[in-house]
Amino acid sequence: MRDEGRDSARSAYEETTALVQELDELKQRGSNLLVVGSRMPGAHRAACRQFLGEESTGPRRRLFALANPCTPVTERTPETELEPDSLRVVRYAAANRSTAAARPAVEPSVNEPSVDETTIEHDDLGEFGRAVSRSIAEFEAASSGLSPAELRLCFDSLTPLLSEYEPETMFRFLHLLTHRVRSVDGMGHYHLTTDRNTRSVALLEPLFDAVIELCLHDGSLHQRWCLRDSGLTTGWLQF
Repeated sequence: MRDEGRDSARSAYEETTALVQELDELKQRGSNLLVVGSRMPGAHRAACRQFLGEESTGPRRRLFALANPCTPVTERTPETELEPDSLRVVRYAAANRSTAAARPAVEPSVNEPSVDETTIEHDDLGEFGRAVSRSIAEFEAASSGLSPAELRLCFDSLTPLLSEYEPETMFRFLHLLTHRVRSVDGMGHYHLTTDRNTRSVALLEPLFDAVIELCLHDGSLHQRWCLRDSGLTTGWLQF
């Protein structure tokens, strides 16, 4: 009689091992990850903390590109690792958004460290990208060259930009930004609060090394990876 439980456990172990090997390669050559899943803000924040990495595994330079004005940085990286010298924020506050929408929903905590923050306050997606690129260059200069996976870019949400700009404009913008991240062997992850089988994901997927789906099952967060080059698609793996 076939031991289905053992076969299932072996399959999950093999998938996890293959995924770890793929991730090691992505860390060495630079990569960009598209993180998708709808109606799960907590899941996206948890995923973000994972992809930003831990200081214990090597130096980290964290860069936040924020298109959602209500995104607090402290919810996406451990407070113990909010070192001002290794953290930068670029916010996009387009002029065509209302004053109420552009105002952060959460006031900064009195314990929140001083962060080097740049705000783009006009409707210029190109300037947003250039500001992110300048922050990467500043990290490069400060560290005399970035090590593989040292730069960790978090793009908090592509969703508002996809509603403001034509798909072709967004594709060109992200093509340049993902190339810039790879140029320093960095790791970028970009959140899109929609389901996997949508037109937006189909349009942007070719720009990314992997698409990660998020889901909540029995109160636990799970992820499913689809890697472009190898074709590896995992089952649902618990965080």
